[in-house]
Amino acid sequence: MNSSNPPARGNNNAQLLQPTSFPAAPYSSRAPSPPYIHVPPPLHPNLARTDTIPTTNDATHPSTATTTTTDDNDILMTIYPSATAAHTTRFTLAQLLAITQGGPQRARASVWVYESRRAAQPILDFLYLGPASAAKDRAFLLHKGITMVLCARDARFATGGMLVGGARRAVEGSGVVVEGIDIADGSELVGVFSVAARVVNEHLLALAEEGRRGKVLVVCETGNGRSAAVVAAYLMEMYGLGIVHAVQFMQLQRFCVALGDDLKFQLSTYEDILRAKGDVGIMSGQQPQVQQQPGDMGWERAGGNVKRRIEQTREDADEEGGDDMVMDMDNERYASRNFAPFVDREAVANSDYAGLKES
Repeated sequence: MNSSNPPARGNNNAQLLQPTSFPAAPYSSRAPSPPYIHVPPPLHPNLARTDTIPTTNDATHPSTATTTTTDDNDILMTIYPSATAAHTTRFTLAQLLAITQGGPQRARASVWVYESRRAAQPILDFLYLGPASAAKDRAFLLHKGITMVLCARDARFATGGMLVGGARRAVEGSGVVVEGIDIADGSELVGVFSVAARVVNEHLLALAEEGRRGKVLVVCETGNGRSAAVVAAYLMEMYGLGIVHAVQFMQLQRFCVALGDDLKFQLSTYEDILRAKGDVGIMSGQQPQVQQQPGDMGWERAGGNVKRRIEQTREDADEEGGDDMVMDMDNERYASRNFAPFVDREAVANSDYAGLKES
C-alpha cells in the first residue's frame, strides 16, 4: 500500500474543514467605536460677517445664530426659544412663554480666569451652572436671586446624600428649594435629561404663576461634567440647539466645561430623540384626523404584522406617482453598496482575491 496517498475519507474531511468564504478586508470583532464629536470654538465677531449667520446645518433653523453687529460687537451667539419645545416638553406655548419670557439669550465675549471655575456662571438669564461649592455660598444665592438648586449627583453615591444634604443645610431658612437627580453612566443618562428639564420648568412655572421670576442653579461636584450635560440638554430641548451649538453657547459663559466622549454621545442621542419628537408633534398637529388602518399602506389584515418588502415599497411608489428623486435617494441604500465584507471561496479562486487565501 502506497503511504503517500491518503485515504479518500481523509480528503473529504479536509475539504469540509476548509472555509467557504474569505474576508475581503481586515476586520475586528469588537464593537464599532462611535464617531468623535468635535466642538469647535465659536468664531470671534471680528472674523465673522456683520449680520446674522445661522450656525446650524439647516439655514432655516431659527433657534440659533451667530450675531455680530457694529453695536454689539462682543456678542458671539444669540439663541431664541424653540417653537418645537411645545411638542418635546408637553407644555403649552403660554407656559413656555412664562418660563423663558420669549426673549433672546446672548453669549458675549469675556475674559476667563482660572479662579472662575470655583464660582457659578449664568448660562441663561434664569439658569446658572457651577460646582457644588457654589450651592453652599448663601450670600451668592441670595445676591443672584437663586430660587432652586438642582444637584446632579452620581447615582453610585446617591444613598449618602452628601451633595443634596450639604446644599440643604447651607440654604436652610432662605427659601431656596434644593432638588436632586441621580445620574448613572450609560444609556440611562438620556432618560434623566427630560426629567431634569421638567423639574426646572415646573419650578419656574410655579413661581411665574405667583408673579415671581425664578432662577435655577445646576451643580455637580465640579460643575463641568454631569451638571453641564444637564444644562446642555436643557438648551437643546428649550431652544432647539444641536449638541455642538449647545456646548458652544455654554462654554462661552463657563469656559472650563469639559464634557467627555460618553456625555457627548448621550447628548447626541438625546438630540435625535428631540428631533423625532418634534417631527411627530408637528405632523400630528397638522394631520390629527389621519389614522392608518391595519390594511393600509401595504400592511396585511389577516397575516398579522407582516412588514412590506422593498419590492412592495417601490411598486407602491410607482402606482402613486411617488417622487422619483426621493426614491432614487432611498435606492442608494440598496444599489450603491458594492463592497462585500466576505467573498465566496469560488470567487476568491477566480478573481483578484486569490491572494487572501495565502494570508
